[in-house]
Amino acid sequence: MKFKHTLLVASLSFAALSLQSHADVIISGMGGAADYGSDQTFTEYSPTIVLPFDVNIDGVNFDTFNAFTNGGIDLYSSELLDLEPAIASLTPFFAPGNYDCSSCGDTYIGSPSEGVVAVTWLNMSVDAFYNGDDENNRQNTFQALIIDRSDETGLAGDVDIEFRYDELSYRDEGISFDGITWGQSRAGISLTDEQFIALPGSDSEAILELVNASNVGEDGIWAYSVRNGEVTLATASTGSEGTGTELDPFMPSDEVDGSWEFEFSISDDEVVFIDPDVAIGYDYVVESGPEIASVILPTGFDADYELWLMGTSGWEFTDNLTAEEEYFFGTDGVTEFRVLGIDTTNMIDPDDALAFVTGLSFVDSGDVVMSQTPITEFVASPTSVSEPRMFFVLLTAFGLFAIRARKRTK
Repeated sequence: MKFKHTLLVASLSFAALSLQSHADVIISGMGGAADYGSDQTFTEYSPTIVLPFDVNIDGVNFDTFNAFTNGGIDLYSSELLDLEPAIASLTPFFAPGNYDCSSCGDTYIGSPSEGVVAVTWLNMSVDAFYNGDDENNRQNTFQALIIDRSDETGLAGDVDIEFRYDELSYRDEGISFDGITWGQSRAGISLTDEQFIALPGSDSEAILELVNASNVGEDGIWAYSVRNGEVTLATASTGSEGTGTELDPFMPSDEVDGSWEFEFSISDDEVVFIDPDVAIGYDYVVESGPEIASVILPTGFDADYELWLMGTSGWEFTDNLTAEEEYFFGTDGVTEFRVLGIDTTNMIDPDDALAFVTGLSFVDSGDVVMSQTPITEFVASPTSVSEPRMFFVLLTAFGLFAIRARKRTK
């Protein structure tokens, strides 16, 4: 449900105060009577606030918003006609019963620091409509942050959006008729095509558990990433130690069933460094996510690299590859390929996590999970093991990239 009440346009002022938090989740320090900002929304009145930066969703640059007591934020764009409805909404917690209740809590608008806009719903309670100021009233306290990220990405309109939950004690159960229910409490972001990217538990009692869970590793905080107009749920950066640089590459986060596992987050066109292990060859398989567009194999080894692709009757030789030269698989990419031809005289230790690095690019952005399986060969009485070598991996997929290197004997 969307509402458009444009009564005035107010410029959002910045409070030059230090950031504080309520229960380590809700941000305060924004001035005003409750320290959550000087602008306020009431049941019968919602000021139109000018954003200090654009928010690009689906290619539309939104520059103003209205926040409502029902737990929603409608975004508007000066690029559209005045009669156009709001076509994007942020909904940290939709509770339509609060919209008609002037005594059911307070909604504040402020800015804890430059480049951050905050809307805070404090002690929202439908029970207050019936019971007045009763200590037994069920209450919800939550907050939405819009954080400008254009300085980091170089693209105007790129933002992070955080929904923060301190207390969720009730939800709107909606109205049911003929087996269909409308108006249940939900949380998420509505896009220009009316697609709704919901948080877990929306339209059910489980939505109250948002306060006890997270998609970024801190209970009560749920985040979305908005990049180049695309809205996605954020992912927590976990797992592998290291910074991903050439001198400090990502290291395995765990050894699972005798295999090295890497886990880290990446952005579009970001270059990171990892070091999985190999022996005389390697199988690359995308388990989920976009297909592999190209491969770059490292130099410094005695190797006549061979590329093998999966055919109707198994692995088939396809081409010879040259170290440090990018090889493209074609427009559609591939989901798996094999590299052979690394001579056993290299004595690459398959148990060494600092041994061999491959460059990969993908046909599209997205979450990627793939495996890299070393193909090993027994060599009697080995005399030496090669020194670790580090080269770059180009990863153009966005999100969480996990690599599991499973050993297999040829």
